[in-house]
Amino acid sequence: MSEPQPDAVPLGESAYLRIRADIISCRLAPGARLTERRLAADTGFGISPVRDALTRLDHEGLVRTLPRKGYQVKPLTIKAVDDLFDFWSVIGPEVGRRGVAGATAAQLDRMIAISEEMVALAREQGRTREVVRRSVELTDEMFTVLAAATDNEYLTATGARLSGELSRVWTLVIDSELLDYGEPLIHADKWKDIFLRRDGDRIAESMRHYIEQAHNRVLRTLARWPSVIATEVVPLGRTSVGNDS
Repeated sequence: MSEPQPDAVPLGESAYLRIRADIISCRLAPGARLTERRLAADTGFGISPVRDALTRLDHEGLVRTLPRKGYQVKPLTIKAVDDLFDFWSVIGPEVGRRGVAGATAAQLDRMIAISEEMVALAREQGRTREVVRRSVELTDEMFTVLAAATDNEYLTATGARLSGELSRVWTLVIDSELLDYGEPLIHADKWKDIFLRRDGDRIAESMRHYIEQAHNRVLRTLARWPSVIATEVVPLGRTSVGNDS
């Protein structure tokens, strides 16, 4: 007998993951107009899976519905980015506090592995774009694990929404070449001990410090963006016009 094959990923889930990845990577730029028909043609999915994906992305705040006009990738402004980091500064430390206390052994092992990779990255000679990008990815994964470890569906869902929006902002600023890489934002050499001790107060304080430093660095970058005060933040060299046709 042949080995049983794992269940295929439903088309709606596949379409969601594909479109979400395109938004987070800014292949679909902030402010881009979207239609179900054009997305179906571009991705190879049918209208129904694309519609389901766009509905989920609307709920996550990455897409907004334009009545009788289709959809739009949520635009970014300095105010929106400032609000995003401000909200993260409120929710992030508490997610860390609760997550480190409730983490399973497997979740704890993953967080320790992430902190060890961060330490290795911090020792890299030079703060290259790829080093910064990987550091951001690891921080995002750590926050996602902590959110799941709270065993609270609302905190987990909020963590997923923050993850998508923050990833999109970081993609923009890292790819812009305007970001001052500076020193690492996280001193991960201390995090392994925090995780092993399940020290909720220390992880909350460490996350609060990281979010504050990240907030300041991103806003300093956006302040140098061409015409950013008057217009939406879009990838440099592109316009916000997207898939209308």
